[in-house]
Formats: sequence, C-alpha cells, structure tokens
Amino acid sequence: MLLTLLAALLQLSLIVFAHELGHWFFAKISGVPVISFNIGFGTKLWSVQRGGTIYALRCVPVGGYVQLADDTLKNKSWLARFSVVSGGALFNVLFAWLILYALFAARHGILLNGVYQAFFMVCQLLKEIWRDLVLIFARGDFAALSGPVGILTFSAAAVRQSWKVFWLFTALLSLNLGLVNLLPFPALDGGRLIFLFYELIFRRKPSPRWERAAHSLGFLLLLALIIFLSFQDIGRLGAAP
Repeated sequence: MLLTLLAALLQLSLIVFAHELGHWFFAKISGVPVISFNIGFGTKLWSVQRGGTIYALRCVPVGGYVQLADDTLKNKSWLARFSVVSGGALFNVLFAWLILYALFAARHGILLNGVYQAFFMVCQLLKEIWRDLVLIFARGDFAALSGPVGILTFSAAAVRQSWKVFWLFTALLSLNLGLVNLLPFPALDGGRLIFLFYELIFRRKPSPRWERAAHSLGFLLLLALIIFLSFQDIGRLGAAP
C-alpha cells in the first residue's frame, strides 16, 4: 500500500516537474530571471540554490510552481512571453511523447519507427482528450471530472496492474494537464495567453489591475472546483463496494 501511494505521488510530481520545467526552460533562454523552482506547496523540506534560482521540494506533494521576475518578464517581447507561458503545456506533451517512445522502443527495439508511433499516439490522445473536455463543459457534466484524490486512486490502480499501465497512465495524465492548462480560464496558462492575444490584436497591453483581478478570481474559482471534486472523489470511494 505504501509503495503504491509513493508511486502515485511520484507520478504526479514527475508530471508537474515536466510542466514547470517548460516554464523554467523558456524563461532561461528568454533571459527572464527564475527566482525559484518549486515542486509541491507549503513549507520547504529541501532546497538548493544554483545560478540565482532556488530549487525546492515542499511538504504538500501535489502541484508546483515557478516564480519568475515579473518586472523583467513584462518587458520582454511578445514572443518571449508567449513561449514562457505556453512552455509548460509543451513540455507536458514532450514528456508524454518520451514515455510512449520509451515503451515502444523497449518492446520493439525499433528506435526510428518509435518516434513516429509515439507522435501518432500523442496526436490521437490529444484529440480524444479535447473531445471529452468539450463534451464535459458543453453538458456541464462535472461528475465526469476527477480531482487530486481521484487521480491518486486511478494512479494506485494503475500501479497494481503493471508498471507499463502505470507509465501509460502517466503519459495520459501529462497530456491532460497540458491541455487543461491551455483552457482560456483566468489563472491557467490559457487565461494568460488570452491577455497576450488581446495585446497582439489591439496593439496595447491590458490593464495590469484588471488582469491581476481576473487571475485572482480565477484562482479562487479553481480552488473551489478542486475542493468540490475532492469531496466528489471521496464520496465515490465511500460508495465503492
């Protein structure tokens, strides 16, 4: 049981690490100082400073974030800001592709063909995830969604089946996180992209005050949704035979 829980937490940490690594990578190559790179939330359990950036593990092992020097970021070119914001989702897709490629190569040993096969699988999965998201929001069927508790439950079930199923589920989760983060909702990466496209179209930056307010409200709504989904997940566990 403990091994299963640790594996599920490791899975979430790897997916979050891949996402934040994307933000970190594009910030670094764009010349934006990265103040800290954090896996988890809350009190620091471990940290080290390298190249002006603090890398930290925190006590709540779900989620993570990269703290950037916003004063520097807002003065960068539109393309640099776009790459920093969208980099997390891109690295989630790359991480999923890497997992699928490794699984294919381990089974067939055909490295070049595995590149194409993994790419094809990623495209198919993204198409299916997008279709499911559209249906969920079009119908308002939030019962089809799962929060952190439900994800950990599915992860634990995948570990009990086999490590191959575990890694396949990891790839699927990574694609889900990347695509969900691109939804045009404040506080998500997609919400930040909406403000960037507003700037691109109208040739002026949106009001910083209104942008901060939108993201703050979006964060509170996301927090409320996570709490709702967590109680929903717990209810499902209690109702399970």
